[in-house]
Amino acid sequence: MYTSDDLANLSPEEKSRKRHSIEMETVILDSDLRKTQREKTTLEAEIRKIKYDEERLRVIRDEKSKRLEKVSHDVTQGEEDLKRLKKQLNLIT
Repeated sequence: MYTSDDLANLSPEEKSRKRHSIEMETVILDSDLRKTQREKTTLEAEIRKIKYDEERLRVIRDEKSKRLEKVSHDVTQGEEDLKRLKKQLNLIT
């Protein structure tokens, strides 16, 4: 790195080369920063979408679980009713 004293002692041609070098580095870093910012924005959007999907899936899962409980109860009730009717049938015959 150059100190302010070193820069003051540079020839105009060296100053121009140094300025050009710094400008090139600035353009490269600016480009890299914009690329990184775009990636950050994309990742944030993807995370928001995933969170939305998780919530939607949680709601669907809860609905399915409730439906499963009801259907399981209906199956148990149906099995008991069937068993009761078969006993009645056996008593008649």
